[in-house]
Amino acid sequence: VSNEEREALTVRTQFGGDEVVKAKAGAGSATLSMAYAGFLFAENVVKAMKGADVVQCAYVESTLTDAPFFASPCKFGPNGVEEVLGFGELSDYEKGWFDKMLPDLKKQIQKGVDFVNN
Repeated sequence: VSNEEREALTVRTQFGGDEVVKAKAGAGSATLSMAYAGFLFAENVVKAMKGADVVQCAYVESTLTDAPFFASPCKFGPNGVEEVLGFGELSDYEKGWFDKMLPDLKKQIQKGVDFVNN
């Protein structure tokens, strides 16, 4: 993948919801996509509760980063998340975005913790 293609894919991923709204000429949103993602997640949790081996990403308490919570692949089983898996080695490009994202994520987590505790 070229640098230009990678950058274009990054922008498209970040602003995919906007792309859907634009395609619908402002007459809708990407909520169906979010609903479908939620359905797939819930369906896989139920499968895991019934004994199937399921690995899917989840935003969970984690020690993988400096942030107390992080989204990464998790192994699900009958009791929910059984193991938080690593997210693999990052490319230099990914590491750049990761390093940019982490301070804001930690601030957002703290806002949520503060909200819950007050």
